[in-house]
Amino acid sequence: MACVACPRVSDSPFSSDKHARLILAQMNKMRGSHNFCDVQLQVGEEGFKVHRLVLAASSPYFAALFTGGMKESSKDVVRILGVEAGIFRMLLDFIYTGVVNVGESNVQELIVAADMLQLTEVVDLCCEFLKGQIDPLNCIGLFQFSEQIACHDLQEFTENYIHAHFLEVQSGEEFLALTKEQLIKILRSEELTIEDEYQVFTAAMQWILKDLGKRKKHVVEVLDPVRFPLLPSQRLLKYIEGVSDFSLRVALQTLLKEYCEVCKSPKENKVSNFLQTSKARPRRKARKYLYAVGEKDSMIFDCTECYDPIIKQWTTVASMNHPRCGLGVCACYGAIYALGGWVGAEIGNTIERFDPELNSWELVGSMVVPRYYFGCCEMQGLIYIVGGISNEGIELRSVEVYDPISKRWSTLPPMGTRRAYLGVAALNDCIYSVGGWNETQDALPTVERYSFEEEKWVEVAPMKVPRAGVCVVAVNGLLYASGGRASSHDFAAPVTSDSVEVYNPHMDTWTEIANMITSRCEGGVAVL
Repeated sequence: MACVACPRVSDSPFSSDKHARLILAQMNKMRGSHNFCDVQLQVGEEGFKVHRLVLAASSPYFAALFTGGMKESSKDVVRILGVEAGIFRMLLDFIYTGVVNVGESNVQELIVAADMLQLTEVVDLCCEFLKGQIDPLNCIGLFQFSEQIACHDLQEFTENYIHAHFLEVQSGEEFLALTKEQLIKILRSEELTIEDEYQVFTAAMQWILKDLGKRKKHVVEVLDPVRFPLLPSQRLLKYIEGVSDFSLRVALQTLLKEYCEVCKSPKENKVSNFLQTSKARPRRKARKYLYAVGEKDSMIFDCTECYDPIIKQWTTVASMNHPRCGLGVCACYGAIYALGGWVGAEIGNTIERFDPELNSWELVGSMVVPRYYFGCCEMQGLIYIVGGISNEGIELRSVEVYDPISKRWSTLPPMGTRRAYLGVAALNDCIYSVGGWNETQDALPTVERYSFEEEKWVEVAPMKVPRAGVCVVAVNGLLYASGGRASSHDFAAPVTSDSVEVYNPHMDTWTEIANMITSRCEGGVAVL
């Protein structure tokens, strides 16, 4: 019988990471036993026997040292300057093992030595470690350190961090130690996350007043990045009047007068166009945008719209990954978070984060308890999710806390009353849970406050009117509750309210104020 030939299969390349690891481990053993070592590196008083080939393959620095025609290429002992022996040992271990221990005690010495020896992987690892250690109190020190060692990746990261956390950073001691050039560079940034331009002005003045004798001569340069058209004139004049140093006060008055003259005669001044466009426009991160997220006519919806109050226009931005209704929406760290709600045919527990820079939504986590028609608010960088309705259709007392930085969840003690369709707001370092509804009691007039100092919920004075679907917001130390629907009686349809009440936490009293023009329920409320 004739044999049937199998179709020829073309050769395919295969690779083995294990082989590379074994080779590296074997070379490290040879280093330990001094086998095939062909050069000794002298670092301080300590000598290290190594293989030229291994070091040259690991670093352009050593490649040039051993193969570039330098006199060291033919020596048996080569002295390495500018690095301490203990740090060099760690870097040598990395070359032969790919492992390095980076910690607070050695990271600065490691990154400087690794940069000198052109071990870019170690530099990158040190940068990642430092990025993980950054906070508002040390970011300027890291920024200055990155400038000194010319580490552009770390410099860009720390600079962006300073911009994003400007209000916290400018209140720290490191901010006052900035050089004039560093300060001006920061104050010029379009990316400063601020509430208003007056905060930039006071930060600049704070830096000047720290060392008035030496710094007041720089007042014009330092205040140049401030966008004076956006400053409230009365507030600015009041600040200047309060400056105790006579010469500085006169300099500020002169500066303000010159600016006013420029604004009054724009046709005669060449810089007026710049002032009217660049300096009269809020910084990009200071512009407040309004976002409308999800839910359309009480139906599940994924659309997101953004309103720009400068150009007075709504635009459609990226849609959520999951259409939602009955969701919670919260702003935190310059992003919009959409939480829970009805997702498809079930109650969701997922969290999506909208990045305005990237115009995209991403799933970032899940709530512990799926819920919808709950209340939420942000306080000190944490998002609080309160009450709502569970998967089983039961109103909830539970409270979850989400940390957007660590993406971790924690819980607070439960409320005393089950609440859905409630209003939630943060006021005076407390969380208030206002009104709402549950099947047993219908619309609720009761209000609970969570005190972080006491670590418990306590009932405060109830509202005069029960409100489900109430809108709640904190303004100037008071709590405003508007609209909602009252309890239904005799099987009548619930009545939507136009009334508004104000809570004074110091008096523990609610006071009715003027009614809204329109009755509202489950609406939105904001402070401008």
